[in-house]
Amino acid sequence: MAGRRRSPLWPATAAAVVLLLLLLAHVTEASSGDRQPAFQQCVRTCIDERCDGNATATAGLARHLRALLWTCGSNCDYECQRQLTRQARQQQPPGRMHQFHGKWAFVRVGGVQEPASVVFSLLNGLMHLRAWPAVRARVPQSHAMRRWLSGFVVLGAWTWFCSAVFHVRDFPLTERLDYFSAGLNVLYIFFLGTVRALRLPAWSAGTRALVLLCAVPYCLHVAYLSLVRFDYGYNMAANAAVGLLCNLVWFVVAFQAYSNGQPFWWKPALLIVLTDLAFSLEAFDFPPVADVLDAHSLWHAATIPIVSQWYDYLISDANWDLRLEQLRKE
Repeated sequence: MAGRRRSPLWPATAAAVVLLLLLLAHVTEASSGDRQPAFQQCVRTCIDERCDGNATATAGLARHLRALLWTCGSNCDYECQRQLTRQARQQQPPGRMHQFHGKWAFVRVGGVQEPASVVFSLLNGLMHLRAWPAVRARVPQSHAMRRWLSGFVVLGAWTWFCSAVFHVRDFPLTERLDYFSAGLNVLYIFFLGTVRALRLPAWSAGTRALVLLCAVPYCLHVAYLSLVRFDYGYNMAANAAVGLLCNLVWFVVAFQAYSNGQPFWWKPALLIVLTDLAFSLEAFDFPPVADVLDAHSLWHAATIPIVSQWYDYLISDANWDLRLEQLRKE
């Protein structure tokens, strides 16, 4: 007699704890570097002397900086960040490293503010795009998930493109595109899991109701942040709540697969835990290694292999589900 398989629900508590600890640890506050008198004086002096008091001027800047919408004032801000960071490192013992405007003083590469995060974001997007041929070729047209997995490819690629653009240059518009697309991506993963757990047909009444259930709160969320107040703490809490719902629904999918004898039932539970652990890197922020690699960029790096494994599971699961349905009809 075969040994009893272990229930897949055991990671749920651990994953929930990871997200809750991260939510508690991630307290938003003004960056300490912004408040440093030396930084403020440096920026004022630079604008007066190099920009003739006109912070929006672009004369004298390199062409690639102007192409990425750097101005004399923003360039002064960057150079003062770098100056104070170098001074802190040269002190004996080294002084405190500060963040400025919510970011470390990364070294700029070709005018790009956060080069490592840009590269890793693009690689994540590439992993989504690479899945398109597999989804179209390996998921049968008769299976409801084919449509939704195709949508996941498009949305995933768009989300990571917005992330890359935001890390190239941090503006209010690029920040909102990044935040809103990331929130939509998390919500869509919840949608995928719910469709799979409830075995909803492609465009049934139940599926349409689920679409409304997801779309209405999301639109209200975006409207509040865009028209009323952009509240970082609220946005983080909302995404964490949806993330916890994602955990729950995919653990349900894993349990259903376990009950049906699927040999790879454990994979969605494992991928959820790995995704949460990757995200938890945000709670262990540290000054960037070589002025480029910080915890945020490592989070983006960690999700690259996870994306491909999600598609591998989702495609295999769709085919397993179709074979199971055929066996039940026989």
